[in-house]
Amino acid sequence: MEATENTQLVKHNEGVTPRDYQVELFQAALDDNIIVYLPTGSGKTLIAALLINEKSNEVTKSLNAGGRRTVFLVPTIVLAIQQAAYLRNHTCLKVQEFYGGMGVDLWGRGKWQMEFENNHVLVMTAQIFVDILNHAFFSPYQLNLLVFDECHSAVKDAPMRQVLTKLHSCDVARRPKILGLTAALFRKRCKPREVHGIIKELSETMGCVVRIPSDIQTVYRSSTKPCEVVFQHDDFDTALDPVARELSTLVQSLLLSCRLVVQNSLQHFQADGLWNPFTVQNTGKTDTLSDAIKDIAFLLENFGPYGAFHCAQVYIPILETAKMRVRKVSDFNKVITLCYQIREICASFFANYSAKDRLTVFVQPNVIRLLDIIRNFSPEHCDPGEKTFKMCCIIFVERRSVASVLYHYLKDIRVHDTTLEFVKPLFTMGQAAASNATLTESQILNMKQKEIMRDFREGRCNLVVATSVLEEGIDIPECNLIIRFDKFRTYCDYVQTKGRARSVRAFYCILVSRSDTEKLLEDLAQFHSIEQQLVATSNIEEDKDAILDNMFGQIIKPYQPFGEEGPRVTLQSSISLINRYCSQLVSHGPSVLVPTWNIKEVDENLIDPLLLQRIKELVKRLPIPKPPPNQVATVSYGLYQCQLLLPKSSPLQEEIVGEPMPTKRLAKRTVALRVCQRLHMLKELDDLHLLPVSHRNIVVQ
Repeated sequence: MEATENTQLVKHNEGVTPRDYQVELFQAALDDNIIVYLPTGSGKTLIAALLINEKSNEVTKSLNAGGRRTVFLVPTIVLAIQQAAYLRNHTCLKVQEFYGGMGVDLWGRGKWQMEFENNHVLVMTAQIFVDILNHAFFSPYQLNLLVFDECHSAVKDAPMRQVLTKLHSCDVARRPKILGLTAALFRKRCKPREVHGIIKELSETMGCVVRIPSDIQTVYRSSTKPCEVVFQHDDFDTALDPVARELSTLVQSLLLSCRLVVQNSLQHFQADGLWNPFTVQNTGKTDTLSDAIKDIAFLLENFGPYGAFHCAQVYIPILETAKMRVRKVSDFNKVITLCYQIREICASFFANYSAKDRLTVFVQPNVIRLLDIIRNFSPEHCDPGEKTFKMCCIIFVERRSVASVLYHYLKDIRVHDTTLEFVKPLFTMGQAAASNATLTESQILNMKQKEIMRDFREGRCNLVVATSVLEEGIDIPECNLIIRFDKFRTYCDYVQTKGRARSVRAFYCILVSRSDTEKLLEDLAQFHSIEQQLVATSNIEEDKDAILDNMFGQIIKPYQPFGEEGPRVTLQSSISLINRYCSQLVSHGPSVLVPTWNIKEVDENLIDPLLLQRIKELVKRLPIPKPPPNQVATVSYGLYQCQLLLPKSSPLQEEIVGEPMPTKRLAKRTVALRVCQRLHMLKELDDLHLLPVSHRNIVVQ
């Protein structure tokens, strides 16, 4: 890779200095199409920003003048807004986000051409880019880089997978560079032994190599590490108040009766030839009726009569509106009548209790346990020295209907229970499904996701009830409490929800019934096993490389210009110090600079015989794996040499070449140690601590 002049990578006003592993993966992304696999909270998006800026000279030209564009794909609207803001803060390019709420579905070729001409980086939900490519509004040959955020979504016929299918039909030599970012690598449920095959499938689908840093332990120290706590609750119904159980039985009877009537009616309707299951109108009808009955039944079982009552109220206006779009309204009338009956029966039972008591009597044990967890984060429970502690909580649920009910429940109980008055809830969901599109409340919240997340970040709201729309990639540094209200489905669910707990002192709380506890613990053990398998499968460095690194680290002496008592630069600390030095150099814009590393394999006949002999002696000390039958046990190794070039604003402009080494990481470390010595001689590192002399006392406009 050739060095580019004054490569501006990260805005300095954000105070961000790339960590060693981020620079390592950035360098890997320059050479190959890769999938960056890192734990949540470890800075995957910064690697994308580094790569975008490295290729920025390709996107600043007009498209008509041969310029190209970078497209950054995300799975959700919330993520599109967040990642666009991040790239604006960490690049010097024009970045714009696009999502359905902007009316992009109605845009034509002219509008899109104007957007691609006026912006350098376009962040959008994947389905929008699928539509752009399908309608030929933009040519894939005009892309210089395509970033897939949460790339484990590129499965089956998902939008990201459709984009990749389109790219695979393009001329190989003209395809854009691809960068995938993920903390999970796959969505589906699997066993640890199946991990390798699933990763291989994703790698082949994207045409990328899965990469993790060579020093993964350093990464885990920088990533999200919430304290995991499992909270048991009594099994559903067994702990319900007898009156609440009586009410549940009545509601179940109404649901069963209505479900049978509606099913029989639809079967007769189909038998008479009046119903075509493939028409949009009738599919919407059956979906709406089915959703209503299923949601009410689910909430009755998993939330209690309060949940069924609220869900029935929500569905009344949905069904009334949907009824106006169909010819046969009798089935809608039956389900609407059911909703009114449930509402009236519940109200008659609720009337015998105070506002506070009805909120605790008519709910399942999991809801009561949830309140116990939240109370532990009350300001009243803070230690005397932690009066500034504030709860910042996300409760994850599976269903949109549960999100709505739980939000209203918390909103009600905070009014009637003084121990919960500190709770300021909101809720957010994915884009409304077609059958629910007329739910005014849901439509407003879909349009206001940006405002909801801003209120959450700024503390005006301290609890968000969310569906999977917030599982992936959302970064709330202050988030200190994640509660998983429903069961896990997959390892991906577990990793992504846990990863939202970004605060230093954060908790990841899992609710489970007593009868399901054993199964949950088995799942968690399997998830932890998969986590280890992912690291092992994706690891770049083999065990022998790590052993060689340790051997040479003990042999190659540190740079100690002032003796044993003075500061020193070791082989292990040399790369970090070079990155820190470059981050403090003055660039021609508000950006942080990084060094350029160039590693090549060298022939052993071209290196110093004494050095070669020393390397061979150390390699002989490596453990030799047991060979296959009839084969001789040997240890193979290569020889690598690294060249290091510092940014233009450094006074050291000579390209420094390191000694040949048996691993790539050692080759980088040895040249970095040599450059640190040269920088100190040039007074670029101070004498007191061997730290970079700051060059940023002058503000460069």
